[in-house]
Amino acid sequence: MTLRFSPVVRAALLACLAAILVPLLAAPASAQNLPDATIGLYPPEAGELAFADLHTLRQSPHYKILHDSYVPPRLRQLETQALSMGIDFEAQAQQLSWAYVASQSGVELISIAEGSFNPSSVAEHAQGMKLPLSEVAGHTVIGMGQNEAGQGFALAFPDSSKLVFGTRNQVEAMLNRAVSGAPGFLQNQTLAPLLTEANGRNSIWSVMDQRFAAIEIRAIAPDAAGRPEVQTLLNNLRAAIARASLGNDLSSAASFICSDANQAALLAAVAQAGFALYATAEANQNPDMAAALHSAVVQQSGDRVEMTLSLTQSQIGLLLAHSVTPRR
Repeated sequence: MTLRFSPVVRAALLACLAAILVPLLAAPASAQNLPDATIGLYPPEAGELAFADLHTLRQSPHYKILHDSYVPPRLRQLETQALSMGIDFEAQAQQLSWAYVASQSGVELISIAEGSFNPSSVAEHAQGMKLPLSEVAGHTVIGMGQNEAGQGFALAFPDSSKLVFGTRNQVEAMLNRAVSGAPGFLQNQTLAPLLTEANGRNSIWSVMDQRFAAIEIRAIAPDAAGRPEVQTLLNNLRAAIARASLGNDLSSAASFICSDANQAALLAAVAQAGFALYATAEANQNPDMAAALHSAVVQQSGDRVEMTLSLTQSQIGLLLAHSVTPRR
């Protein structure tokens, strides 16, 4: 018999899973830090900033699955395109960060890969491929085509240690910001204060404002997210943090900051019920999955809800197979 969840429970559960079931599967290592100089290049109005320590993740036997489930599809496409331009992300990029910005044309992507690159050689390859080149703030900008929505994409190098890729206007704005010293993401009053909870402590993390946390949840459970009671929960989120770290076992965590303690209590109650119901539903066919979900801890403190999940190595592959995290 298949257990059917109420839409509220299912949406809250999937929200939790989307945030916390992004496992870090490498051998224990200290997390790389995303430098303030890099964070400051991102626009202050960005609604989500995410980070992946590629150097650490590549040590995992599950790296390919993890990479494909966490890195946005457009960045995965770039990795393939870049090979023809003499860029090997697997060899040259050590860490990757990206942000999403809401604009009149939709959601825009901007990203920075950090490592060791050869900008002049890439420009020569691009010219030979007859890709459009232009100059912005003293740097060469390489046109990288359009997506199905007509958004133009571009690639550039602020210096030989950074490759910038994203929608053209965001790439150009980032190059100008680097030169002018204009305000960046560190001036984001909602999300910048949350960075210390993850940056330098975890090899995978993301911070999201209310809008982008809601976008993630709606992408997972569009039918449930349309219900008024779920919409109330979404509207009363202020921000969310997702992060993963390793001790002897894997520990993944998510923090949801709500509008007040009452909303946090409601979210915590729904999440606890959701984990219990999902574990019960998995008990017969996937007992290891059920055991992992039974280990989830949900705690409320004031306007915050903390959710943690500790996993043994034997549960890792199974949870990867059940990952529901959508990436734009």
